[in-house]
Order: sequence, then structure tokens, then C-alpha cells
Amino acid sequence: MSNKLRADTLLAAPTVLNATKDDNYTIDEYDIKAGLVLEIPRYSNPLPDDIVRVHWNDYQQQYAIINPDEDLPIEINVFDDYPPVYHGDGKYDVWYEVTDTHANHNASEHLPLIIDAGERVATLPAPTSPDAAPGYINYDAAADGVDVDIAYPGMKAADAITLTMQGYDESSDILKFSNTYAYTVSAADVTAATVKITIPLTDMQLIGESAYALFWYTVQPVDGSTLETSATFRTVVDVVPPGSM
Repeated sequence: MSNKLRADTLLAAPTVLNATKDDNYTIDEYDIKAGLVLEIPRYSNPLPDDIVRVHWNDYQQQYAIINPDEDLPIEINVFDDYPPVYHGDGKYDVWYEVTDTHANHNASEHLPLIIDAGERVATLPAPTSPDAAPGYINYDAAADGVDVDIAYPGMKAADAITLTMQGYDESSDILKFSNTYAYTVSAADVTAATVKITIPLTDMQLIGESAYALFWYTVQPVDGSTLETSATFRTVVDVVPPGSM
């Protein structure tokens, strides 16, 4: 006998700020100045402990609904929460699916989003980390902090760098930790042609075990020219969580 409690009809589609049917769900150079905000609506019959998996093309992220009255709708700042490659110009298939504690499963209608804002992303090389050289970051590598190396053409003293790190559970894609690290390039960095930013062990422990991390950065050049964004570096994380040792 089936435990399915929900109807088979599709859930309401997600929305993106300023993307409407009238403009063919297109975000242009003027719309994008207001941000890129994705909203998952309060869907039909939400239940405590639902898991909402959001699809933005092939990028996926899960959100746990503890209290439907407080946790819905879900507002997602795509610029801050999703890697840069996922908010450049192009076509995006945006939808979500909901699974409840009885394993009932419902999908939403799809939003055919177009971004046509003249935005370029990933114009700079991805950061790297010597502590992830084996293909993962473990406790021994993270014990004295995780070094992230940033090198890009045209580096100048007083450039402003913002490094973003996000950690996700490997099996569910639920975000476990997110932080940014600001850095100002020095003359010594320019000579070395590399900036090194160290992420503390405590931050890596909040990502924990059976997880992965994404790293990317932006550069605001000292000469006031356009902000640039890097490609994204991904690595497995297997660092003992706090209190486990």
C-alpha cells in the first residue's frame, strides 16, 4: 500500500525577482542591478522536516524545512549562495522537488529563466590549495589552517580580494557552512605573484566529515575598474568536527 499523501499535480514554479512572463522570464542589465533573488514559494501542504531540493540547471542545493510557517518561502541570493559559473548570461532551467518524511515526492513546475545582462563570470583563474593536493582536505592538512592560493594576471598592490568558501554535506548537498575572507594585496604579494589566505581549522571543522567545499574569489582592482570573479575550485573535505576528538 502506498504512503503517498500528496497530489500528483505539480507544485507552483519558483520565481526570480524581476523575471516575468511578459518579458519571457529574462533578466537584463537593468533587472540584475536589483540582485538575483530566487524564491521557492510556500508550496501546497508543506510539512515539518520536508527536504526541498532546488535545481538551477545542473547545480543543486537542499534546504530542510523545520517549521513551514517560518521557513517558507525560501529566498536565495544566487549571487552570494551559488558559484559564479551559475549566474552568467545563458538559459537556466529552474525548479524544485519536495520529499517528506514518508518518502512522498513532488516536483514543481519549471521556470525557463534567461540571463542576458552582459555579465561575465569566471574571468579569473580558480584558487588552489596545497592542502587539498591529494584530492581532499583532512584533519592533518587543516590542523594549522588551510592555505588558499590566489594568482591572477595584472595583480596590483591594494587590489581588494574577497574569498568565498562554502561547505556542503556530500550526500544531501545541504549547505553546512559559508564564509567570506577579505584581503588587500600587498607589494610583497605582487612580487610573489600569489596571495595566500589561510582559513582557520575551526571553520573547516564546521564543514566536517563526508563533505565538500567550494572556493572562489572576486577582485576589485585598485584602479577602480570592473569587479572580476574567478572560476570555482571544489575539493572533498574530511575534517573532524569540533568536539569529536
